Formats: sequence, structure tokens, C-alpha cells
Amino acid sequence: MASKHLLVAWLCGLFTFGASPSTAAGPSDPADAPVLLASLNVSVNHRIVYDGEPRRRDPAVPWALPAELRERGSGDCVDYATAKYFSLVAAGLPPAQLRIAYVEAQAGGPDGPRQRHMVLAWLPPDDADGDPLILDNLVDAVRPLSRRPDLRVLISFNTDGIWPGLARGRPARDARRITAWARVLDRLAAYDLDSTRTTTGSR
Repeated sequence: MASKHLLVAWLCGLFTFGASPSTAAGPSDPADAPVLLASLNVSVNHRIVYDGEPRRRDPAVPWALPAELRERGSGDCVDYATAKYFSLVAAGLPPAQLRIAYVEAQAGGPDGPRQRHMVLAWLPPDDADGDPLILDNLVDAVRPLSRRPDLRVLISFNTDGIWPGLARGRPARDARRITAWARVLDRLAAYDLDSTRTTTGSR
């Protein structure tokens, strides 16, 4: 299967399947994507310890860059979702098929309380049938949204914009309207620039 030769990469370079970052490419067949998603979801879920306390104490705590999350080794659902997003982009999946989703999650069955949560959603190509697949730090299995009745997607976003639910088509709002996400993008751009300068200067 072609996906076995893909990079299963965290942006920080944690996981590889027989490829290097320079040779990584996304699945040529959409049917291969679930293998990559499943491998990455389990890898990140098991490498990072859940810790929601810092953001409960201070909601203004910045969302972690992937490199920061790897170094710290712990984070909450926001940090898991953003790390998976950037990892899969680095592994070659089209960013347009990936959305960080802000959801209501129902705990403990149909009558349980609802709480706010973040997951990563993969959308099949426009010309392919199928449900969005959900990567969740609380569930190792990557399941179609239709098999996650505990989740209600409120909004989703990526670097291109913000959508209601997991709507297709043009985004409803600019991605930078989510201030914390805009800060992640700015900090990541600065991090990449510093890394490039360091690499160039060491030659």
C-alpha cells in the first residue's frame, strides 16, 4: 500500500515510515489517507500527556506550536488538534482537507453533560463520497463523524478560513478572526524564519 511509504510525521520530526521530510508526499489515492490519519492519531495521543489545568487556570495561555508541545510533552485538546493539523500538512495531505473543529462533546451517554472540545477533522475530496473522519485525543480510533453521535461541530477552521460546522465551499470568515489561531500562525512563521536563518548561517 502506498501509504506505508509515506512520512507519518509530526512537524517536529517524531515519526517516520520509511521516508524523509524532503521525500514525503500525501496519498495519491484518497483511500490511503485513513491509514496515515490512524497512525498519526495514535502516535500523538500516546506521546503527549493530557493536561488541561494550565488553560483552565488561564484561558489566555497561548496555543502551543508543535515543537513546543513535543518539548513540553503535555497539552490539552487544542494542542493535540493543532499538532495533528500541522503534522499531516507536513506529511503531504492537502490543507484544504483538514479542519480543526470546535465541538460540543457529550460525556456519559445521551443524558450526559455537554462540554466544549476540539478535534481534527479530515474531509474527503470534493469528488469522493464519505463522511469526515475525526481525530480525537480522547479516542485512538479514527471514526467517521456519523459514528460520533457524541459530537456536535460548531465551527471548523484551517489556514484558509472559518466555516460553520464542517460546511464545504468558501469560508464564512477569515481565519485570523480567531485570535489564538492567528497568533499560532504568526509564531510558526517566525519560528520557521529563525530556523532557516540558523540553517543558512551554519553552512
